[in-house]
Amino acid sequence: MTSTDSAIAYEQHAEEFLHARDGSVIGIEVLQTWCASLSPDAEVLELACGGGLPVTRILQNAGLRGWAIDSSPTLLAQFQQRFPTITVECARVQDSLFFSRSFDAVLAIGLLFLLKEADQVDLIRRVAVHLKIGGRFLFTAPTQRCEWTDATTGIVSYSLGQEAYAACLQSLGLSLIHRFVDEGGNHYYEAQRLV
Repeated sequence: MTSTDSAIAYEQHAEEFLHARDGSVIGIEVLQTWCASLSPDAEVLELACGGGLPVTRILQNAGLRGWAIDSSPTLLAQFQQRFPTITVECARVQDSLFFSRSFDAVLAIGLLFLLKEADQVDLIRRVAVHLKIGGRFLFTAPTQRCEWTDATTGIVSYSLGQEAYAACLQSLGLSLIHRFVDEGGNHYYEAQRLV
């Protein structure tokens, strides 16, 4: 039986995830556009980095300075082989101290909806605390409020919906400034810390 904890589930399915994600080109254009909008030397935190492909490679090719967190030892070992100069932490995002520093940008692709609603709100709050003023937060989630079963792990995923995400961001001093949709139908929310 598959665990309902996404951290455990992704470790159990690490090889399957790597096989599916490493060759994927979905979302590359959105991420390249987003990276180009940041300062060339921006310090970026990647939450749930997985094996690093294709996202970390895009960040690195844009000249951004990265930090990365993932809860799966298997995925993080693969990440470190590919990107040995990036500082990493093996931890659940709910437990991480985010390196006790601030960032110009934070990225959470394919993560937020794997968490329960309270954990999603808490993670957004913690991201807001770790963003510099003017800093940007990019994450993915469906625009409608819904639940579904994650194809990789079999765990239940939750989207709070666009209105709830926008309200949550605003309550935490973040403004929703852009939304993107990639060729796979994935929705990206970009927020900025205003104060």
